[in-house]
Formats: sequence, structure tokens, C-alpha cells
Amino acid sequence: MTGREFENEWFKLAPDGLIIIKGTNYKGYAWDGCSPKFKIKDIYIGIPEAVLNFGTGQSKTYYASLIHDVFYQFSKEVRALVKRKEVDREFCVILKRDDFRFAGLYYSFVRLFGWIWWYRR
Repeated sequence: MTGREFENEWFKLAPDGLIIIKGTNYKGYAWDGCSPKFKIKDIYIGIPEAVLNFGTGQSKTYYASLIHDVFYQFSKEVRALVKRKEVDREFCVILKRDDFRFAGLYYSFVRLFGWIWWYRR
């Protein structure tokens, strides 16, 4: 996603392709991990998060879902700059980088159903 620039209150896409999320952990941008999911009393039902990546201390899906969700949440604002296919591809690249065994499966579902959320806003 190089050569394009975008910034709002919650994230920044720099011309060199660097993506900066402005604040997490209750001090800024927040998201619910892999979606969709819903809560019934104390149980979450939906797309599961991955096991811990010991190198980062986070789930193997943490960074991929963070980047993917921020672009989808602000898709109306970034659609002129970034294609949904690029965002989905970045999601898969990050999952593979973090050695997530089901990267291909998650990517397939994002490609099949992501349009629902990308064009909803």
C-alpha cells in the first residue's frame, strides 16, 4: 500500500506503506479481534482468535485483524485510495508472517464475505 497517504483520528497510512494505529489498550482505537462474533452472557461465539505468538506476546491473529478491521471500519474514507483486495491480501500476509496455520482459510472467508462490511458504511 505504498504511494498513498491517509490519516484520521484513529490511524495513519504513510506514503512508504507504514500503517500506524493510534492508541490501543483502552486509550484510543479499539476492536474486537477476528469478526464476526457475538456475546451470549459470558461466552463469545464466532471466529476464534489464534494461539499465542510467543514472539509478540499476542494472538497470531492480533495484528492481522487489527489492520484489517481499521481499514474496514473506515472503508468509506479509504476506498478511493485502497482496494478491498489489497486490505484482504495484507491480512493474509500478516497471518502467514505470524505462522498462523489457518491463514488461507481465514483469507478465503474474508474474500467471500468481506464485501458485506466494506460497502456497508
